[in-house]
Amino acid sequence: MKIESSIHTNKSGKKITLRKANSSDAHSLRKCILSYINGVTIPFTRKEFEKSDAEIELWINELNNSQNSLLLIAEYEGEIIGNIDVSSSGRSMLKHTGYIGMGVHEDWQNCGVGSLLFQKMIDYYERNREIEMLWLQVFGTNLAGLHMYHKFGFEEKGRQEKFIKMHDGKYIDNVIMTKTLI
Repeated sequence: MKIESSIHTNKSGKKITLRKANSSDAHSLRKCILSYINGVTIPFTRKEFEKSDAEIELWINELNNSQNSLLLIAEYEGEIIGNIDVSSSGRSMLKHTGYIGMGVHEDWQNCGVGSLLFQKMIDYYERNREIEMLWLQVFGTNLAGLHMYHKFGFEEKGRQEKFIKMHDGKYIDNVIMTKTLI
């Protein structure tokens, strides 16, 4: 199923383009990802994220060529400022589910970009009846993320206490959330 590019206005009145990623986006997408990998809301540090542009291009192509998977980007004046991906399982008993990953450039957080990406992704999957359930994982301390996911109808289905161990020795819960589409 095709997904059309669209232009949206964020909270501050800026025109944001949402579209499916393509292989030529690899460098800009890598820069965006590096901006939000900070070890605070995603269980990766910048040092651990050692992907080259070629590896990002491969990832884009894998998602674009995988049935029921999706990689959307948010773009402002030619620069990628956010992304959301949904990976559908190739396993027969799990292929009705899609796992969500997302991030927004650190300079664009709390500006409505995440909500724009999330809404476009949900609209797509509500029309694609092969995915029946979307799911994600979120740090228990990511209150903005938890609020947004609840706003879009996701429900907490499990909590793994002390699942994430920060560099300072503190633990954070991993929250599992789902949204049923059928």
